[in-house]
Amino acid sequence: MNNYSNEYELSTLNFYRDNHGKQLYYYWQGEIWWTEQPGKPKEKLFSIIGMNATKVFLKPDPEYGEVGYRLNREIGLFCDPVTQEILHYWQPKEDSQKVPVVHIANRMVQGAVRERKVVIPQNSGYVTKVNEIPLEYPHPLAADSKYKDYCPGETFKGVEYFTSSFSRPGVKDAPPAQWARDCPWMPWMNLGYGHPARLRYETTIKRVESFEQLHPNLVKLVRQRLPIYELTPDQCDEPNMTSILYFKKYFEFYLRGETFPVEEIV
Repeated sequence: MNNYSNEYELSTLNFYRDNHGKQLYYYWQGEIWWTEQPGKPKEKLFSIIGMNATKVFLKPDPEYGEVGYRLNREIGLFCDPVTQEILHYWQPKEDSQKVPVVHIANRMVQGAVRERKVVIPQNSGYVTKVNEIPLEYPHPLAADSKYKDYCPGETFKGVEYFTSSFSRPGVKDAPPAQWARDCPWMPWMNLGYGHPARLRYETTIKRVESFEQLHPNLVKLVRQRLPIYELTPDQCDEPNMTSILYFKKYFEFYLRGETFPVEEIV
């Protein structure tokens, strides 16, 4: 029988220390809901499947001594909430025009985190923590009039929630990680400047042992169109990509009605 009579303290950098330089894969899936107008009920809009090809490192830091560093290649595919088929076009209303679905393809998202200490209380094998991250910044599309119909307003306001469990050594029954996000509608939805629609992402994340254990649709897509997403580099000098910046980069492709994600060979 496990003895959990004492508190147990661990460092969040243990993960970076234990997995330093390894190629890791994460699969995530869930649902996206929207509130089209204030006061309207929340409705399920899409399902979503995604992956992260990740490498983590423990790095020296002049201020904190050492930090954890993470590099990600990230894909998210919007799917029909009933059939689960990958969507390539979306029609918000029966009398409106279909628009191309711009899937998530962030070829690099990287950054450092400093150490935190986590205490697992007595009589518990693990503890679950929610990291809530407010997001507020000038909307990247607001300054250019050609994006007016694709921008919800001058300021992007949202919140991300990362739910993680921290376990004592040997504990295997901790719940899976979760990622949630409250945010404005996505630019490719083309709802018109200032439209008040809000989205709620709710996903569950699990680590898998190999690339082939990801969802078959993700494996197929990467092998056919996005081969660089299979492996993560040890270092990268590219700026971080976001869904909004990706939309801006490939706006002309969107206007031509091309299929996303756009092919990326190198």
